[in-house]
Amino acid sequence: MKGNVRADRLPADLSLTPTPPPVTVIQEPLDGGLPLDPPPLGAAPAPQEQGFFFDPPPLGAAPAPQEHGFLFDPPPLGAAPAPHEQAFVPGLDPALQGPAPLHLAGVAPYGSWSAPSPDERRARWWRALGAFALAAATVIFVAAIAARAITARMPGVTAEAFRAMTPVSRALLLASRSARDGAAAKVLVAPEVFARWQGSTPPPAIRHDGYAPIRGGVLFTPDSFTPTGSSYDLLLHFHGNTQLVRESAEVAGLNAAVAVINLGIGSGAYEDLYAQPGVYESLLADIDRAVAQRGLPAPRLRRVALSSWSAGYGAVAKILELRRGTETLDAILVTDGIHCGFAPEQPSGLNTLQLASFARAAQLAASGQLLFTITHSEIDPIAYASSSATASYLLGAAAGHPVEREPARDAPPHLRLRAAEGAVSKKLEKQMVPTTEASLGGLHVRGFRGNTPEHHMAHLLQMASTVLPELVERWSEGGDPRPQGR
Repeated sequence: MKGNVRADRLPADLSLTPTPPPVTVIQEPLDGGLPLDPPPLGAAPAPQEQGFFFDPPPLGAAPAPQEHGFLFDPPPLGAAPAPHEQAFVPGLDPALQGPAPLHLAGVAPYGSWSAPSPDERRARWWRALGAFALAAATVIFVAAIAARAITARMPGVTAEAFRAMTPVSRALLLASRSARDGAAAKVLVAPEVFARWQGSTPPPAIRHDGYAPIRGGVLFTPDSFTPTGSSYDLLLHFHGNTQLVRESAEVAGLNAAVAVINLGIGSGAYEDLYAQPGVYESLLADIDRAVAQRGLPAPRLRRVALSSWSAGYGAVAKILELRRGTETLDAILVTDGIHCGFAPEQPSGLNTLQLASFARAAQLAASGQLLFTITHSEIDPIAYASSSATASYLLGAAAGHPVEREPARDAPPHLRLRAAEGAVSKKLEKQMVPTTEASLGGLHVRGFRGNTPEHHMAHLLQMASTVLPELVERWSEGGDPRPQGR
């Protein structure tokens, strides 16, 4: 025990701690508190003071008078309220219990709810029905007034047409008309709703300047492109000066978006790319996005015209062979450009397998399902078949027998385009002098004089006076496009 030192360096007191005296605990029942021992079985419970815990009176017995605390019975109507005793909590000094609780008149004791009578239920039902009918009548009245006011401000939509619309169409119409001068009118309106007010709303604000890039080329919307809804037509041209094709479309008055694809000098680059399945459909999707960027809301491709000059025919041949037919191909324009190899064992001397896709298109055109127009020069490339020889073969394939061509009667007007000034020397520019022509339904073949590069170039320079007028006339006739899948 030695050696224990306190913190103050003094010896610690190690004496034994004395034992405290025993404590006597006297248990007495708490007056008015909770019973410590449960009552004997069968014995009547002792009366409890009203507090947080109580026993309800027997069924059918008149309730005993309650002291007013947290639970109480209201005094009889007309009687003066009795003074309230302070709620007493056993074991707590009354001086510390605070003031007596407030008396809440008209509040029934806990557990004393009774079901409403049948008359009261009927009264509640009639009140609810009346409130619903009033609200419905108010909504109908306001909608009728709003519809009359809106149709009065919208000359293109009659009251009958407005009532015939679906609720969704009405909502879109109202939202769009409320912002008819803003972008919301172009985005919120569904195409079928937009068609209801053609002529009564301003056309989409199309951007005509500049170009939009697409795979292998560019897309532009010429000044002549003026759509009235979300649908648009497309001229897809392969091989040629972009500005020249644009000016040609505007001079001809073509109401369509125009895409120009340039991949190289020979036809092989076009054939190789569009020999891959799905490339053409991807290009159309790319064009859709570009048209939307030019300002057409929710664009929908309606009709397509495939156009080519010189080597661009290679892309058209593969597209006709591999296309899925999900778009409406309505026209094919080829200017001095369909060629193939030789096959001496064939009656025509041509490798007709290379012309199979064009031959099927010529048959569709002869039956009136397509516009297929061909121009050719007198150039003989010697190493492969000329555009004149292939045109004669396609005429025979469409008719089922050789077709004799007639001498041409009218020469197309000669156009001087601003874009042509940088494409060919003015001294070397050639006019289009027709030689022969033939037509089978929608298939048109026309031959022109010349066997020089300048004569070949003239087929591109003068497309606004040769092939484009036929397309403009076809697409200006109106009506729905022909069924898809051609």
